[in-house]
Amino acid sequence: IKENLIYTSDCLYVMYGLNSESIDLIYLDPPFNSKKLFKAPVGSKAAGASFEDMWSWDDVDEQHLEELVEGYPFLVQFIQSIGKLHSESMKAYITYMAQRIIQMHRILKKTGSIYLHCDPTASHYLKIIMDRIFGKKNFQNEISWCYTGPRKSPKKFGRKHDIILFYSKDNEN
Repeated sequence: IKENLIYTSDCLYVMYGLNSESIDLIYLDPPFNSKKLFKAPVGSKAAGASFEDMWSWDDVDEQHLEELVEGYPFLVQFIQSIGKLHSESMKAYITYMAQRIIQMHRILKKTGSIYLHCDPTASHYLKIIMDRIFGKKNFQNEISWCYTGPRKSPKKFGRKHDIILFYSKDNEN
């Protein structure tokens, strides 16, 4: 692996091509399952580009689903319950994320760490996924990334933060 190399693609397929325990640090800023359509502003270099942040089972990589089913049966049961507790969309999103987090754990060096940026609508589900894959003893911190801006509704408190879950691969390091 070349030093300071950045890949821009679906990370699941990139990670399958990487050696185990070869990465020092992972910062993950995935889509948030916001159920919104994002469009690049007119006049920008990306004008015309869009991203749909709405999840369904079509977004889950079924080819690699067996790895989740065989290696993490407890997670499969947990993810199934998300479909009943929250929604099928959240179930698909958490499955999508779990597939990638499993590979991130594999490629991260024993001395490595991972930072998962998420929002409060899914952070509690993702923390359980991270606890199971990385081990709850390897949880280092929950970082609240606070920001400012106008409130969207006068009837409720404004959403003013995201969550960053920080885990190490091995708590001994």
